[in-house]
Amino acid sequence: MLDERNRNLHRTTYIGAGTGSGRGTGPKRKTKRSNQGFTLIELLVVVIIIGILAAIALPNFIGAQDKAREASVKANMRTAQIAAESYATDSGGSYPGSVDNFKPYFPGGSSAKDGAPGNPPVNPFSNASAWPTAGSVTDVAAARIAPPASIGSPGQIEYSAIGPSSGPTSYAIRGGNKTGVALAGTAPGTTLVLSNQ
Repeated sequence: MLDERNRNLHRTTYIGAGTGSGRGTGPKRKTKRSNQGFTLIELLVVVIIIGILAAIALPNFIGAQDKAREASVKANMRTAQIAAESYATDSGGSYPGSVDNFKPYFPGGSSAKDGAPGNPPVNPFSNASAWPTAGSVTDVAAARIAPPASIGSPGQIEYSAIGPSSGPTSYAIRGGNKTGVALAGTAPGTTLVLSNQ
């Protein structure tokens, strides 16, 4: 079998015409290439193509991760809104004056005033549980049309009680994007503020 392989490696094919007599006038010999592997050029072409495809796909993948984290922040904002609305239902229409007032209404809590607190939302940017912080919004309509303001850390949720301290009549909830600025749309005046207004 080894002899047959050696014969195939050294098989010659004659190309051209000639008598075969004399030097330089005879047929030219072309050796047949062995099919044992890829050439360096073929490997380089494959590596370059893979690099180009990765350069195209990587920014899309990173953008998808940021969008998923922002969607999680919006879900956390909605959880805080549901907790505030549940508190108002039990309080005759008055919204919580601070985050401490409605912690029992978060998932896992006792759902009763002064009850056991629930579980704080998980910040998708830090993967740590964090209660909403106290906010400074006093006018929901103005906050929605204003340019997005800094809230603090990325993914942070902010709760603002609006109205008299004895019984707020409204609230505003904002969430931070990857830079800690309030979530907003692409058009001007589209800052995301959850409220009962």
